[in-house]
Amino acid sequence: MESAQPRFGIIISMFPELHETFILRELVALEKRGLLFDIYSLQFPRDPITIDDAIRLSEQRTTYGKLISLQSLTAFAKTLLSKPVKTLSAIAKVVWHGRDRPIDIIKNLAVLPLTLQFHQLGSERGITHWHGHWANIPTTACWFLQQIHGVSWSAAIHGEDIFSANRFLSYKLNDAEFSVVCSGYFCNHLKTELGLMQPDDVHLNYHGLDPRVMERSGSRTFNERSGSDTLKLVSIGRLVPTKGHDVLIRACGILKHKHNVSLELQLIGSGPIESELKALAESENVTDLIQFRGGLAFEDVLSTLEQADMFCLAPRLIPGHPPDGIPNVIAEAMALRVPVVSTRVSAIPELLESGKTGQLVEVDDVEGFAAAVLELANNVTLAKSISDEGFTKVSQLFDQQKNIDELIALFERYVPGKVV
Repeated sequence: MESAQPRFGIIISMFPELHETFILRELVALEKRGLLFDIYSLQFPRDPITIDDAIRLSEQRTTYGKLISLQSLTAFAKTLLSKPVKTLSAIAKVVWHGRDRPIDIIKNLAVLPLTLQFHQLGSERGITHWHGHWANIPTTACWFLQQIHGVSWSAAIHGEDIFSANRFLSYKLNDAEFSVVCSGYFCNHLKTELGLMQPDDVHLNYHGLDPRVMERSGSRTFNERSGSDTLKLVSIGRLVPTKGHDVLIRACGILKHKHNVSLELQLIGSGPIESELKALAESENVTDLIQFRGGLAFEDVLSTLEQADMFCLAPRLIPGHPPDGIPNVIAEAMALRVPVVSTRVSAIPELLESGKTGQLVEVDDVEGFAAAVLELANNVTLAKSISDEGFTKVSQLFDQQKNIDELIALFERYVPGKVV
């Protein structure tokens, strides 16, 4: 007899989150494939919800709750009374295995009452498996439910906090049915560096590109420019030190003053170091070349990319800050046949092979970055080849349908019951 289709509980720190549109796209794709799920958000959204799918999912499928409320405290008290040994044992394991990160102990324990409230609601809806996004608190919430109530769970790891010492992360992932990771770089790290008992249960699963990108990419062609045209550069990313915008600004200074290149840079994004970057542009005497556009609607971002001759981003790793993985904007630029110059860091080389699918430069190499931009500006044949090869590469790796097929196959393999 065929078992009933399982219902999933998706635990996310905050839904929706502006910089986590890849999670939204995945959820929409899973919904279209008939997967039954409800979303449980540990925080209320901090920004206005403007995307139609996000509005619909937040209203129709998402449960929100406060960390401390009458409902969450009641759920905790009932669970403690009915399952005192398992509840106290889970708390003790968090404290013991997380003792190298005492602040994280507090964060992990703080979500327990709300997690137990979510379990009560989920049980009423027939949820049989929990899936947590990100390596930190959401997966702890799923782990709590497995420890206390015996339900299965899985993890979606997007890179944050997997590179610093974290004994509890290794411990809890051993209890997951499986984990998916969004880049080969992250996947290899989890398989080889965390000492997992079952590393083969960690699987690579790239994110798919936004359908609006793929709709535009089919009709896109390479923007061929003559040597006399102004070189149009675009960079997209939060204005934070890890994005390396300062490298790009200094490279623009070299291109202008040393090589006499006529160029303009549109820098899309906002963040805490905007004033510093503007001051740097002034000191490099390139203020007239750079437009600080701030945050833009996605359609405006795509339109700006389509008009660009090149996309530039110079990420770097900074201790204490999560690595970038593969920035979605790099994949989006490649899909729109815009040649990309970036740095040899994190998972970016999975997409960019220097001279073939993009141009790679060593981290913080301002002269090298300027030289890579100059080479593409002066060599139209190379730029067009990179445009074509990059499009092919990203179309293969970031095929939303293929990646969703792979994710559903993992659910079918590890989760009891017929998934779809």
